[in-house]
Amino acid sequence: MLPLTGVLCPVCRAPLDVAGAEIACASCGQRYPRIAGMPVLLREPDAHVALWRGQLGLLLERGEQTLQALQATAHGEGLSEPTRARLLALGNAVKDQVADVAALLGPALGGAAAPGKALPRGVVEHIGYLYRDWGWPSAGYRENDAALAGLSALLGERRLGRTLVLGAGACGLAYELHRRHGGSETVALDIDPYLLVPAQAVLRGEKVRLTEAALGVLEATDVARAWPLEAAALLEPGAIRCLFADGLNPPFADASFDSVLTPWFIDQVPRELPDLVGEVARVLRPGGLWLNHGPLIYPEQVPFERRYARAELFELAARQGLRPGPHRVASLPYLVSPLTRRGKHEGVLSFLAHKV
Repeated sequence: MLPLTGVLCPVCRAPLDVAGAEIACASCGQRYPRIAGMPVLLREPDAHVALWRGQLGLLLERGEQTLQALQATAHGEGLSEPTRARLLALGNAVKDQVADVAALLGPALGGAAAPGKALPRGVVEHIGYLYRDWGWPSAGYRENDAALAGLSALLGERRLGRTLVLGAGACGLAYELHRRHGGSETVALDIDPYLLVPAQAVLRGEKVRLTEAALGVLEATDVARAWPLEAAALLEPGAIRCLFADGLNPPFADASFDSVLTPWFIDQVPRELPDLVGEVARVLRPGGLWLNHGPLIYPEQVPFERRYARAELFELAARQGLRPGPHRVASLPYLVSPLTRRGKHEGVLSFLAHKV
C-alpha cells in the first residue's frame, strides 16, 4: 500500500507524515492519535477522543436506563400480554443495539469514559446511514442505487482518479463511485467515529452486526432486526482510506485531488458556504471535478440570504474557478427502512463542476 500523500498538519499546515505508528508534526510538534488505525487529524485531537469516549459512556448509561424503564413498565399491572411482550421485546432491542455499538466503538476508543453531555450524532440521528449503506441491501432495499444512477448519468465515461470525500459518513456512496467510476484512491473524511469506525470495518471485509430498534411499529414482530453489515465486493487494500478530519478545512495540500465528492454535506455543515467552495477549489487539480449530491435544506439559524439555491450556488462556484456543468434535480427516497416501512422523500441536487 502506497503512503498517503499531500497531508498537512491541521494546526500549522506543514507537511505531515502519517505512515508511521506515531504521527507527530515535525514543525509544531503536535501529535495525532489513531482510532481503529485511522489518523485523528483534528485540531485538539485528544479532546475529540475524550469527547467520543464520554459519548459512549452516556450511550451505555441511557441504554441501561431505557431497558430498566421498559422492563419495569412491562411487569406492571393492567397490561395485556401482547403489550407486555412488545415492551419486553423493545427493551431487548435497545439493549442489543447499544451492545452492538459498544462492541464496535469500545475497543477502538479505548473504552467508555464518564458520561458526556450529549449523545453522539451518529447514534442518535445518523445510524440509519449504516443500515442503508451496508445492511438494508441484504433485504433487497438499495436506496443508494438512485443516487449512484444520477451521478453516473452526469459522469458518463469520466474517471474519478484520486478522490476526496467530505463528510463521508457510512461511506456507501463513496465506495460505489470508487468501484464504478475509476477511483484510483479515495480518501474519506468525517468527524463521527460512530459512522466511520463501522464503515471502515465493513470496507476491510470484517463481519459487522448492528441491531436496528424501532420505537413505533405496525407489527409487534418488527421492533428489531440485527443486520449483517457487508460490502458487495472487497477492494484492494488502501483503495479507500478513512480518516478523521474537518471537511471544512481538509488537511491536504493545494491541487492534491482529481475529484472531490460532497454527499449530503454542503447545506448542513458549512458555516459559510463560499468558504467551503473555496476549499473544494483549493484541493482540486486543474481540470479536476467537483461532484455534489444532496438537498439544499439549511439549518434554521442560517440567514435567509445565505440559503443559496442552485443558481446562486453555481455563481459561487464560478467565482472560485469552478465551472458548473450538468445537473439533475430529483425526489428520492431517504432512509426508508424495510423494518419500519417508514422514511421520506427528499429533493436532491446532483451536479458536476470543473476547475478551470
